[in-house]
Order: sequence, then structure tokens, then C-alpha cells
Amino acid sequence: MMIWQASARARWTLIAAVAGSVLLIGLTVLALRPDREPPPLAFAEPWSPPSAAEPATFPAEPADPSVLPISPQSTAPASATGTRPPATRRPTTRPPAPTTRPTTPPPAAPNLSLRGDGEADGSTKAEGRSFKDVRDGSLSTFWSPVGVTGEVSIKWPVPVTVSRIRIREAPGGGRIGAWQVRNHDTNAVLAAGSGAGTITFTPVSLRKITFVIRGADGTPRVAEYETFAR
Repeated sequence: MMIWQASARARWTLIAAVAGSVLLIGLTVLALRPDREPPPLAFAEPWSPPSAAEPATFPAEPADPSVLPISPQSTAPASATGTRPPATRRPTTRPPAPTTRPTTPPPAAPNLSLRGDGEADGSTKAEGRSFKDVRDGSLSTFWSPVGVTGEVSIKWPVPVTVSRIRIREAPGGGRIGAWQVRNHDTNAVLAAGSGAGTITFTPVSLRKITFVIRGADGTPRVAEYETFAR
């Protein structure tokens, strides 16, 4: 009898222990179960580049009140009052443009044969010709010697310096061949050659200069006998 009572007590104890464990597990499950289902996971849409019509925009960074904005026209540091000095432009140095000044030709040397105190003479002259025709400034009048040779001179009452003469022939006459230029005061030969035109020589001071025609292919005609200091 006593053995039966002890076994019954043990069974009830085991049943109570099992029931308590089940109750504890149930309460634990109820405590751990969430009140609502978790929201579904959201996945980001795939990225696509912005189109030309809709330029991409980026969020503006918050402005720092301690940093002053920089003007695009000036990078000079701000002054103590918060204002920036005006931008200074570096001066550009260009080489001066070359200037071309018009050159004025030197004045023509005066023809000393036309001086008021000048005169002309010579060795011979053809009929109707005059020595003064070689210093009248006209090419339509001329002096001719008798034949193909002769002398014609320009003279002044005082010494003058001469370094160049020009013999200008009139049309229709014989061409001058060989010639000499002489200082009539000393009879020194200043130059010699062939053919009329401009003749230069060392400057000389004299009162009379003579042009000697030593030959021609016909009777020569000297329209002007010009003399120059340079």
C-alpha cells in the first residue's frame, strides 16, 4: 500500500514537471514572436546616366559662413574690411611699331653756268652760232664749232669750286667722240674720255673751265654746258 502511494506521488510530480516545462516553453515562444511581419526588402532601381535635356544635379554643400566667395574677376586676397581690391591687369609691353619717314631728296645742285656773273667763250663757232647758247637753259639753242673739233668754256670773274659738268647735245648734230676737261687757269687736264654726258672729277677752284672736243662723227651741237660744285 505504501509502495503504491509512493509511485503515484512520483508520477504526479513528473507530470507536473512536464506540464510546467511545456507552459514555460509556450510562454517563451509567445514572448519571442513579433507583433507584425517585417516589411519586404526594397531594392534600388538600376542607375542610368542623365540625358542631355536633363543635366545631372548634385546636392549643394552647405555654405561655410567663414569663407568669403571669390569673384571670378579677381583672385586678390580680401582686405580687413571684407572687400577685395580691384583686379590689376599686367601691362603688356609691345615693341614700338617701326615708323617710316618719307625721305626728302636733297635739293638739286645749282647750275653754276647760269649764275648772273657767268659768261661763255670758245675757240671757234659755226656761222649763226653763239657761245652764250650753251648757258641759256634752253635745249633748242646750241653752239657748234667749225668742223668736228673745237673748244667751249664757262668762266666767272671770281674763283668757283667745280667737281662735275654735264654736256647736253642737241639733236641733229654729230656725236661727240674723244674729249678733255681742262682747268683753263693752269691748263691742267681734269678728266678725259669719249661721249657726251655727265663728267666728274676732283673738286677744283678756278675761274674758267674748258671742254675740248677732240673728235666727232659730224659737226657736234652742244645745247647746254652745265657746271656744278657737287
